[in-house]
Amino acid sequence: MAQIPENVQELLRGGYNVWVASIGEDGWPNVAIKGSGALLDDEHVYFADLFSKKTRDNLLSNSRVAVGVYSADEKVAVQLKGVADMVQTGELFDKVTAQMEALQMGLPPVAYVVRILVDSVWDMGAGPTAGEKIG
Repeated sequence: MAQIPENVQELLRGGYNVWVASIGEDGWPNVAIKGSGALLDDEHVYFADLFSKKTRDNLLSNSRVAVGVYSADEKVAVQLKGVADMVQTGELFDKVTAQMEALQMGLPPVAYVVRILVDSVWDMGAGPTAGEKIG
C-alpha cells in the first residue's frame, strides 16, 4: 500500500474526473474517463460504475488498475496504481448512489462502486521527478 500524496488527496476530496486503465482478458488495455473519481481515505480512491461494461468486465477478470489524475491549475499529474474491488452493498455504495442520484442528470443507476487500494503513486508531470515513484 502507498499513501496518496496530500496534494492529490486535496484534489480528489470533492470528486474529480480521472482516467482509469484496465486490462482485458485478451491483454489489451482499455482507458476510460470517470467523472466520479474521489478520495476514500489516504490509501484508497473510488469511482462509480454507471455504464462501463468494458471497464467492469476487465476488472472482474483482472483487478489491477491504473488511475490518472491531472490538473493544470493545481500542477498535479500522477498515476495511481492499485487493486480494485467491486462494491455492491454497504455504506460506500449507498453514499455514492445517493451522490449520483442527487446530480439529477438522468444517469443510469450505480452498478458498482469500484474501490481501489493504491499500491504505488507515480509522478507523471514535467520536471526532475517525472516518471518517478513518489509513493
